[in-house]
Amino acid sequence: MAVDVSQVDPILAKLNDLYSGTTLMREKLDAWTLLRDIADAFVAGDISENEMIGYVREIAETICTQIASQGKSYPPEKLADELIQLVKQRAATASSARYMAMVERLRSAREKSREKRERLSVL
Repeated sequence: MAVDVSQVDPILAKLNDLYSGTTLMREKLDAWTLLRDIADAFVAGDISENEMIGYVREIAETICTQIASQGKSYPPEKLADELIQLVKQRAATASSARYMAMVERLRSAREKSREKRERLSVL
């Protein structure tokens, strides 16, 4: 059964499309890693939105230069806008997952506290 990469990781799906037909596998993986790290830093509050946008625009220009060396072309501004949206999407997803994990930890802590109170009340 084939996996739909666009559903699992839209950033990787976009990069797969851009780098298809080239020999730039390492460059694609480097770009993917950087974009994921930027999304993680953005959601953690380590970088501002303006910084994130600047980094992604720089990466988009680099990608367009790399694929141009392999005979493919893509407008850097269009790529930057698409990647910015994908990074924001990944950040929002990560933020949601972190929120749900925090809610679960709080629920678990409340349950343990309730159980402890019940045991102490029996004594």
